Amino acid sequence: MLKIQAASVETTANEISDRRLLIVDDEPDLVKTLELLFMTHYTVKTATSGEEALAILAQGFIPQVILADQRMPGMSGTEFLAQSIGYVPQTVRVVLTGYTDVQDITDSINRGNVYRFLTKPWRNADLLEIIRACFDHFDLSEEKVALTKTLEELQAANREKSEILDIIVHDLKNPLNAIIGIGDIIQSGEELSFQHEDYRKFGREITNATSRMSNLIRNLLNMHALESGNLEINIIPFNLSALAELIAANFRLRAEAKQMTLQVTEQIQDMIWGDEVFCHHIVENLLSNAIKYSLPATNIWVETVRKDDCICLFVRDEGPGISSEDQARMFQKFTRLSAAPTGGEDSTGLGLSIVKKFAEKMNASVRCESELGKGSTFIVTFPLYHEHE
Repeated sequence: MLKIQAASVETTANEISDRRLLIVDDEPDLVKTLELLFMTHYTVKTATSGEEALAILAQGFIPQVILADQRMPGMSGTEFLAQSIGYVPQTVRVVLTGYTDVQDITDSINRGNVYRFLTKPWRNADLLEIIRACFDHFDLSEEKVALTKTLEELQAANREKSEILDIIVHDLKNPLNAIIGIGDIIQSGEELSFQHEDYRKFGREITNATSRMSNLIRNLLNMHALESGNLEINIIPFNLSALAELIAANFRLRAEAKQMTLQVTEQIQDMIWGDEVFCHHIVENLLSNAIKYSLPATNIWVETVRKDDCICLFVRDEGPGISSEDQARMFQKFTRLSAAPTGGEDSTGLGLSIVKKFAEKMNASVRCESELGKGSTFIVTFPLYHEHE
């Protein structure tokens, strides 16, 4: 029987509860000895077989260190440690072995992700120090994982800033150049003798250019506010159908410019729980996309329907449709889909991601039904308002 030596370093109750050790050995006396050795330092659980140890892990015990015997009847230490990776991938694994079979040691390293080997017998002081070092190694590994995650987040943020800068440079430069060009033409108007209709055309082009810039800036600001948590939400009952009709009226001129027909179904009186500003942005983005990606001389429908305890907003078009690959990523930021705008419009890849985030803020959902060549339907489902609420 191994003699148990007193701990050389005092360990607080909190430290014991935070540091968890799993001991696996088929010799009950040895398991008890090891448990007594470590119980004043760590929260210890024991098992006398690999199968029993896996059951402990399956029940939610997450050790930072596992100390397992290599040679056990049934499931070997190597087999147990290999399977334990599925439960606790970051855990530090230590193998106890009383023999020096090179092949078994190699298998343990390759399959069980073993950090240390300990041969029997050992001195308790040495074993205590080795296991303490294993916990330190786990802490360093956790810190490395955290630092790696932080680095990845910083790299992602830097890539996003670069994408935003690219969008600003490209998508603001084009309409600004158009406005500057129109301004130059108008300034030389005396020589060119413009007619009244010419100035109306210039006005439309300036309006379109400034509208594109305004939409871009609004979407960038909305995305920033959503992700920074600075966007206030005001959930109230209101009539979504009436709001959709109002927004559609503002888009009719844009639709008519592409010979499209924008149709809105009869209003329903049921109200939703939602934020009017958020809903305004949702309907605007969906209608803007429907007009942007549909071919001239096609139809766009806006419909509001009650279904059980929900109100569904449908925005349907006769555009080119969306592939299943594009549908899988269409709500991600800065995602430009395969379909191209049919009137030379710009796309930032932000509109649908904002639609999804606004919907989620209101406990609503958004989905798309589409087939290539058969148009697309976007459905946003909102909670129904009940008067007694």
